[in-house]
Amino acid sequence: MAQTATDVRLRAATAADIDVLVQLINAAYDSTEHDVFPGKRRTDRHDIGADIDGMVIAEIDRSVAGCIRVDVRSDPAHFGLLAVDVSRHKTGLGALLVEHAETVARDAGAKAIRLETVRQAGLVPFYERRGYRMIGETDGQVWNGGADWGAAIPWQMVDLEKALR
Repeated sequence: MAQTATDVRLRAATAADIDVLVQLINAAYDSTEHDVFPGKRRTDRHDIGADIDGMVIAEIDRSVAGCIRVDVRSDPAHFGLLAVDVSRHKTGLGALLVEHAETVARDAGAKAIRLETVRQAGLVPFYERRGYRMIGETDGQVWNGGADWGAAIPWQMVDLEKALR
């Protein structure tokens, strides 16, 4: 079932949301990146606490169903930490959150918006269908500065951008 804006309540995240965000984000990223980073937690309380500014929560029936972090301090704007409850994948909630990020960026005066994604997560086509184009690709170990993130296979980080009108 596709989500509509009337089904979803968007609100700013608060410190009280940190635990549920950690659980949501780790589960969502594990569902797409498990072949690359098996058993690896994507985030923790400290990281989410540091990233709480700009974090938007999508609630359905008063339950946290998704989130996205939008940063409009530069142009192009940037979004990340897009996560949807795994039981709601393929319902349109991710697309709705991306559209929200674009609106926030546009309203802040940004001419474009960017994101990064692990190629092996399989999400590049999702973004391309929404008008994003690949502007770069980097070997994952180079991108992360050589840090050992426990990757089981070689991986690439893809940079995508969309012009905002």
